[in-house]
Amino acid sequence: MAEQPRPSRVEKVLVIGAGVSGLTTALELARVRENNKPRYTVQVVAERPADQTVSVIAGALWEFPPAVCGQHGNQLSIMRSKRWSVESYKEFQKLAQERGNGVHMAPTNFYFGVKIEDDWLEHTKMRELKKLSEDEEIQGFRRMTEEDLKKVPASFGVKDGYQLLVPAVDTPIYTRWLRDQLKQQSNVTITYGKRITDRLAPQSAKIRADWGVDAIVNCTGMGAAELAGASMVPLRGALVRVPVARFPSRPKTAYAISKTAHQQDMVFIVPRETHLILGGLVEPSEYDTHIGKDYQPVKEMFDRNKRFAPELLKDVNLDDTDVDVIAGLRPYRVENVCVEKEYGFNIVHNYGHGGSGFSLSYGCAREAIGLLESMEGPSFRVVDLRPAAVHQHPDTYADLETPDFTTAQLDGQEVSVEQPVYH
Repeated sequence: MAEQPRPSRVEKVLVIGAGVSGLTTALELARVRENNKPRYTVQVVAERPADQTVSVIAGALWEFPPAVCGQHGNQLSIMRSKRWSVESYKEFQKLAQERGNGVHMAPTNFYFGVKIEDDWLEHTKMRELKKLSEDEEIQGFRRMTEEDLKKVPASFGVKDGYQLLVPAVDTPIYTRWLRDQLKQQSNVTITYGKRITDRLAPQSAKIRADWGVDAIVNCTGMGAAELAGASMVPLRGALVRVPVARFPSRPKTAYAISKTAHQQDMVFIVPRETHLILGGLVEPSEYDTHIGKDYQPVKEMFDRNKRFAPELLKDVNLDDTDVDVIAGLRPYRVENVCVEKEYGFNIVHNYGHGGSGFSLSYGCAREAIGLLESMEGPSFRVVDLRPAAVHQHPDTYADLETPDFTTAQLDGQEVSVEQPVYH
């Protein structure tokens, strides 16, 4: 096949994946304007429609990193994620002022089983949240009082906490809203029922030719294990849904116990437009989503929430016919969240958000667009062909000549490649 020339400017983009990351990236791309005209033409391709993706099963309560279900501990990743989450907060805050998109702002109590000052990471996080609230980047920060903490049953061992006003997303409604927003864009087409397989990089030229695009954005979640060769681990989660019609007074406050001695001791209660959501469950490396009310961890999760909020849930039982269980896989990347350009190829990756896909969605989408724009110039990838021993024992190989650099055609692009000379 003839090599595809590298365009001098990216104008046509293929977004792979129709979960919250894929649809948000596509929508943000579609909305970019230049001279009052759409800057990009966007194609979305996905194996399944948006309402059949894991995104509709997410808890989708905004959280500032480090997030419990995000799972990431890499400090560089957390630093980047903080910026992405604040960017997303601001967008969801605006959406909450509109109707029909499933987004509302919920006062949320975050509880901890330790004194926050005794946990360096949580103390740092709380100070940053307080500063963001003072700067009006987010809303509603308030440290819990002793009286507040006494309202939590003593068996939970809660010792500290704070409240924030955060976006809560009714995921089925919001996902439909995203889809409808894309349908209204004249510069977007969506193709379902099509699966792209194997590593993207070796076949990127062919994919770009087949779809008539200049660049690819990979938003495939767990699919990134195949398309990007990523170290992906599923974090299975489950939610119990109770119709809000069951409650004489509509619940408004969300609750989360996010720092306990045991990860599975979490409490997660979130009011939505249609249901009250109860969670949370984090089970690494479990792929089977066919779990239900008879699954013991789900029973324990429900009982834990009912013990936490006995008055709220006094008339609710897990075996009630109008109470159901949904399960899904959070796409966790071992290294960190991946919003990166694959150098030497017209590919941008946006995946590996763990349980923070909604919290990071707009921030990551906008950074991905910035990476696309950075392709509009020379793109070089340095390939180091020297043996690892050279790096591990530099004194031993001190006489090794400095490699020359040359360029080679790779995927239709000029790529800088080291040509080492050995003695």
